[in-house]
Amino acid sequence: MNKRLLILVVDDEPDITETYAMFLELYGYEVLTANDPVEALEVMTARLPDLIISDCMMPHMDGVEFSVRVKANPDSRPIPIILMSGAHELHNLGSPTYELFLRKPVLFDRLMPEIRRLLG
Repeated sequence: MNKRLLILVVDDEPDITETYAMFLELYGYEVLTANDPVEALEVMTARLPDLIISDCMMPHMDGVEFSVRVKANPDSRPIPIILMSGAHELHNLGSPTYELFLRKPVLFDRLMPEIRRLLG
């Protein structure tokens, strides 16, 4: 039996994390959720995901800083990160610490090919 790939969804809006989790599970992925990057980093101490989908603008730590911390750890460095945001203007998006940036709202038929591409 093949191992299901694990995706971590990080967003400060629980409705968004729940929606993504339900959708991704329908496509056969195992999903963990976190409502802020600090919680996400804690979740990752127990189990590393195969891919991370994270909101960019969150309290306490933004998605770019979160991606910097993920990539600073040798164990989690290879994990592809998709950052998403609905903000019209974002700063610090020149970071090489994520693989893809998508503007919200993200249609699932746009997201799924990117997930498959990043997971190989």
